[in-house]
Amino acid sequence: MEQGTVLRIEKTSIYDGEGLRTVVYLKGCPLRCRWCSTPESQKQTIEKGFGKRMTTKEVMKEIEKDSIFYFHSRGGITISGGEALIQADFTRELLQESVYLGINTALETSFFVEYYEIKKVGPFLNDVFIDIKLFDAEKHRQWTGHSNGLILRNIEKFTQEFPDCSVHIRIPVIPTVNMNQTELLKITKFVGELSAVEDLELLPYHRYGLQSYRQLGIDYGMENLESPSEGQMFELAEFLSAQVPNLKILTLSESFGK
Repeated sequence: MEQGTVLRIEKTSIYDGEGLRTVVYLKGCPLRCRWCSTPESQKQTIEKGFGKRMTTKEVMKEIEKDSIFYFHSRGGITISGGEALIQADFTRELLQESVYLGINTALETSFFVEYYEIKKVGPFLNDVFIDIKLFDAEKHRQWTGHSNGLILRNIEKFTQEFPDCSVHIRIPVIPTVNMNQTELLKITKFVGELSAVEDLELLPYHRYGLQSYRQLGIDYGMENLESPSEGQMFELAEFLSAQVPNLKILTLSESFGK
């Protein structure tokens, strides 16, 4: 029985896959995105009341409480982070137990881990939501602390090796970082050439994590950045759809409603 460090468990989410979902947020992330909305998830250690150690059995007990909602809404569980694949063995066991119970499974990830960790969870996934934040490798390093080469290679490998898993690519659209047609089009063209991707989702930047930065005593350099408007997001989606017509592109409101 595996044990992992869980940040929190949220019930009846409608934003992390189809239907009503229980979302298990795990602690630990190798990236340091400057706009990160959950700074309390970055360290795997427990700090200032954020997180607790739990066994697979303890987490599954919470997941099973809402099983009736999954089956009536076509929902299930979503493992998120931080970066859940930092705890790949724990994540695999949660997904495997869920599959055994007939519960739909999803993973939200950056894919910034070695591919052998991804292979551990691939057989137990119905859906995977992968972030691509920037296409330019140096800009990615500037804004997240690491190049994106590993991420892009992992996406290409996964779509080839696990064709039965529905792959959804997400772009967090952030003013001053990647909110321009040139950068977004590079990502979209890359995704459009992949063998099997369900859709590409544009997610607008937000400042929901501001209170967590204050609680942790961390300066948040993007505090004054404004969120993109709904109109701006739709304009970007229309532009990208016209350039890469073979790819289904959604904005936040459209992806929530699908």
